[in-house]
Amino acid sequence: MNAQENTRGPQADRPPIRGLGDGVALTPADRISIHQAFARVARRQPDRVAVSAGGCDLTYRQLDERSERVAAGLAAAGVTRGDRVAVCLDRDETLIAVLLGVLKAGAAYVPVDPAYPADRRGYTVAAVGARAVVATTGLFPAGTPVVTPDELVAAPPPPGFRPPDAGREDVAYVIFTSGSTGRPKGVVIPHGNVLALVAATRGAMGLHAGDVWSMFHSAAFDVSVYEMWGCLLTGGRLVVVPYWTARTPPDFLDLLAERRVTVLSQTPSAFAPLIDEDRRRPADLAVRLVLFAGETLPTGMLGGWLERHPLTRCRLLNLYGITETTVHTTLKEITAADVRRGSRSVGLPLPGWTVSIRDANGDPVPDGGTGEIWVGGAGVAQGYWNQPELTAARFVPDPLTGRRVYRSGDLGRIAPDGTIEHLGRIDDQVKVRGFRIEPAEIRSALLTSPAVAEAAIVVRGDGAEAAIEAYAVGSAPVTVPHLRGHLAALLPDYMLPASITLVDALPLTVNGKLDVARLRTAPSAPAARGVTGAGDVEERMLQVWERVLDTELSVFDDFFEVGGNSLLAARLCVAVREAGLGRCTPREIYVHPTVSELARVVSRA
Repeated sequence: MNAQENTRGPQADRPPIRGLGDGVALTPADRISIHQAFARVARRQPDRVAVSAGGCDLTYRQLDERSERVAAGLAAAGVTRGDRVAVCLDRDETLIAVLLGVLKAGAAYVPVDPAYPADRRGYTVAAVGARAVVATTGLFPAGTPVVTPDELVAAPPPPGFRPPDAGREDVAYVIFTSGSTGRPKGVVIPHGNVLALVAATRGAMGLHAGDVWSMFHSAAFDVSVYEMWGCLLTGGRLVVVPYWTARTPPDFLDLLAERRVTVLSQTPSAFAPLIDEDRRRPADLAVRLVLFAGETLPTGMLGGWLERHPLTRCRLLNLYGITETTVHTTLKEITAADVRRGSRSVGLPLPGWTVSIRDANGDPVPDGGTGEIWVGGAGVAQGYWNQPELTAARFVPDPLTGRRVYRSGDLGRIAPDGTIEHLGRIDDQVKVRGFRIEPAEIRSALLTSPAVAEAAIVVRGDGAEAAIEAYAVGSAPVTVPHLRGHLAALLPDYMLPASITLVDALPLTVNGKLDVARLRTAPSAPAARGVTGAGDVEERMLQVWERVLDTELSVFDDFFEVGGNSLLAARLCVAVREAGLGRCTPREIYVHPTVSELARVVSRA
């Protein structure tokens, strides 16, 4: 992949563009779709296992046949080419068959995580005008066009049913990301982008039919797109990781070893507790590729992993990616030297993608200078669903080349070695636990409470250490637990603040802007400890909780009301075990969310 130099005519005072990447889509010459590409693989190896979930294995033939029955059932429900079908299912083999079936029906799938609050689930379905919603009963209100997977498979196909043709430009999926307007926005991705992504990475990663991939992420998180289709379009075996296993590092490590997973996608936040678990209990792993994506990778965290899994056996790849440019955009193979010096390089663009660094006017920034990352080429999305103004602002014709590019809003620079360094966000958008978050969306949700007059959201730290802090000015008497419950009804778990502080007023700078530095000095009532009568296990458990959550607690405080989330639950389980208090799982923390309750559980174990 060679750097290209492009000029802008006679204006010699401007530096030449150093645009990295060739922008030529390395994809099959014919105009096939994702499901047509899958069908070719299925014909080639019908009896090889395609998907494993729990105790169920589906061969490529079985997955192909089941997805065709899903497509016929969708057609019977009135779904036609170009429609959107929301899919809200737990992670198992049925989810994969339904997503493939939606594509075979000529429609686009819209993934909705069942763990999302009802408000967010309903908004997503309404925003895309879903023709059908594939879900289990009870997740959507009456009147929503819900059909279960069993009903789809059992429905007789329409007379003369034949799956409609679909090409590379047809929409494959619409995936929602956090939005600065207070509502998530849907990114529209066609089939051809996904095929280009698989073609661009196949050679560099050495992907083959003997690979075993883990599907660790929610289908509503775009990293899952590559986990699913990267695996199935190269003939691999996809191991779908159950929700609770993904949140319990000991169980996940066991799964990786037992299933002989070779290709593992992880956010750095999720990988950190896995490193710790593998250090305490070294596992016989078959992992040959770890693909980091979703948030900034602090390469220094990988030293312990390299001691047990040398790069000669397990390659580590840093993939900078954007939902709007189809999951992954650049690739950097991590070296031992990168780990030692804490490299921030995200490497070079994938074949077919282009990256350049621009200033606020769209002019090129000289090498070494900081500017906005502009991405072009094979992965650029069609735009945002039903948001033409936002699409026009972010997906623009490059004034220097005339090609359509995406203005990422990310800061970057071209390093002396010619690779790209990612330096964070230009605006307030951040990544927490791998999920892209607009603090404005959280603020908007907080302001929907009639008891809140004003609010501010601050994200402290980065990557695995990132934490969301909320500050609220009350317009009526209100408690922190009330506001936490209000947000939990509107936002997914990963967007819930780690802390909510009630303040008399938001501090401002002399220019009238929010004074972020003074927010933490705002008064907040200390939590009552309330440990009178607590037993020895309870007292020791309380100390562990306070260390993990970094706050004073009582034995009756609810873990999730005082800032806990699924990532901290996994860390708490490790800390409880290290303190010699026994073993617990994140599921038990959800069921027994106070020190008092959990202490009784572990004392009985």
